[in-house]
Amino acid sequence: MRTLIFAAVAFAGTLLVGSATACPVGGNDPPRRPVVQNISFQVSELLERASRMEMAAATRDSNAMNLEWTADTLMNRARILRNQANLVAFNEREDMMAAADELANRAAGERHRAMDMRTAANELRMQARQLRLQASRLQGGGGGWRGGRDRVPSSATSDVSL
Repeated sequence: MRTLIFAAVAFAGTLLVGSATACPVGGNDPPRRPVVQNISFQVSELLERASRMEMAAATRDSNAMNLEWTADTLMNRARILRNQANLVAFNEREDMMAAADELANRAAGERHRAMDMRTAANELRMQARQLRLQASRLQGGGGGWRGGRDRVPSSATSDVSL
């Protein structure tokens, strides 16, 4: 009797497992094909991304210039405070010098942020350049009288020994 129950459970289990693996998980959806875009659409997308990167780089450069201007203003104020500290009483001089030092530290921080923004702007410009090169390659190398082929200059291939 036990063998009959065990055989029935094993048989039912194989039927259920076998039918479950035969069916796809996604239902009756056909397999997806990759979307093939035409080259001109890809080129326009690359150029659009490159122009957005250039605009972002210009914005960062503008912000960096504003930060530099703020840093210059803070340094001028710190210099003025240091000059005025020589004219006040000794007990107030320490407070004015501390304030001047604080302004100088803030100016240094602003200059550092400006440098970081300029670095980020340069990286964005380099990425935009790479996107434009990629778009040029998709279009066939950019044309030109040589057909846009990437060539190594003849001076780089010649063997010159001194």
